[in-house]
Amino acid sequence: MSSSIGQPDGPAGPIQLNGWKEIAAYLGRSVRTVQRWEKDFGLPVRRFGLSKPESVFAAPREIDAWLETAQGISARSGAAWPGAAASRPGADEAAPAGATRKARPFFDTRALIRVGIAVVTTAVASVGLWVGWQAWQRSSSPGQGLSAAPADWHVDLDSLVVTDAKGNVLWRRAFAHELNAASYNSPQSVPRMLRGGVTDLEGDGTREVWFIASYAGAQQSETALYVFEHDGTLRWTYRPDIKVRFGADTFGPSWIVDRGFITPNPAGGSSRAIWVSFIDMALFPSAIARLDTKTGAPLGAYWTNGSIVTAALHTSTAGQPKLLVGACYNETKAGSLSVVDALNPNGSAPAALDKYRCMDCPPGEPLAFLVFPKPSRFAGSEATGPVETITLQSDGSIGVRVRHAVAGPDAQAVGVFQLDASLAPVSADTADGYLSVYSALAARGEAPAGAPAVVDPEREFLPILWWNTAAQRFMEVAKRQ
Repeated sequence: MSSSIGQPDGPAGPIQLNGWKEIAAYLGRSVRTVQRWEKDFGLPVRRFGLSKPESVFAAPREIDAWLETAQGISARSGAAWPGAAASRPGADEAAPAGATRKARPFFDTRALIRVGIAVVTTAVASVGLWVGWQAWQRSSSPGQGLSAAPADWHVDLDSLVVTDAKGNVLWRRAFAHELNAASYNSPQSVPRMLRGGVTDLEGDGTREVWFIASYAGAQQSETALYVFEHDGTLRWTYRPDIKVRFGADTFGPSWIVDRGFITPNPAGGSSRAIWVSFIDMALFPSAIARLDTKTGAPLGAYWTNGSIVTAALHTSTAGQPKLLVGACYNETKAGSLSVVDALNPNGSAPAALDKYRCMDCPPGEPLAFLVFPKPSRFAGSEATGPVETITLQSDGSIGVRVRHAVAGPDAQAVGVFQLDASLAPVSADTADGYLSVYSALAARGEAPAGAPAVVDPEREFLPILWWNTAAQRFMEVAKRQ
């Protein structure tokens, strides 16, 4: 479970009250009383789910703040609140045994004066609170109050829980199955930032929440991408339901929605673009699609013959904006880097063998396609190492990290490449622990023995391969001199 951005101040206490009984116990009143307070005086109670009877919860911090407002004071004192439903304050509380009512005249001047003073005082206080609240909202966040704006999220069994900047629960959404907690929290899983986030998609000052519901076991193919409004209202859901053919094999419609990527809008402006990658349950093939932020409709899809791991929007160079896609390349069990037209992200990765070539994908090829061959010292490894990170530099150059082999959860052999703006290799190096991974795999018979005890990255990692569209084959590209 992730930590919130802020932590509650003051003594430790419950962060959430579940059900009318807990809310009533917190306030020291009966259930009927707090239900009336919620109806007549705006007691902050939230609802979720579709169960009957309805499920409710409340945040102690919100209740404490409400108790100090004019509505809260009126509720506790038994005074009527303008606009409240007609009811007799305290009618649900048991009257003391033997208690009798003393008759009062219908018209009492002194009582009317006291009521008038109370009404005026309450109205003035209410106006002051309202003005102050609106001013605080405007200063805190454009378009909405900071305390009501989504800031973080975590998973609780079958629910997505969204909190504000202080860690207060704003809303929660229950899903059909229990969520696979390990896919959000485990160090070996997909990075959390690629499974959900809070962002202003339209650039209008209102934050939306996007989330990939990830399940385990038989429900794995039911994964989907959800986008919610700031108040928890569902905007749309995306679950691909298509078939595609690579070579002689047809894949789909059971796809695993794997990762989400938020980038600047390739067309410019303050809005954002949302991309999602999905993969066949057999881990071959996969695609990355751009979705309409308002409707979730696909605006284009680019396909590869191996799992897509990372993506980045490249706009620092002249010309069209480009989407860089890092993936596995199953044909040679190596990492691949695709450069795709971000305004028209359609087509598929090239391949020399029909088995790895998409036969009915949308027409189009990447603007450039690079493969980083696996070094000979790891030739015996069956693992397909992807391009796992892409780093964009202000001068247009690109840093790429390629995973060559894995000996354990925390033991990975990674090659680090620097490419210039034309994608020609400038340098190659190893990340820490490279040789120790080789030694471990060689000892287990999973890598050929006898490789040099010292790594010469430029000799072992270069040249890289570049797909020549005209010749329909790969060409070697050596280090730029």
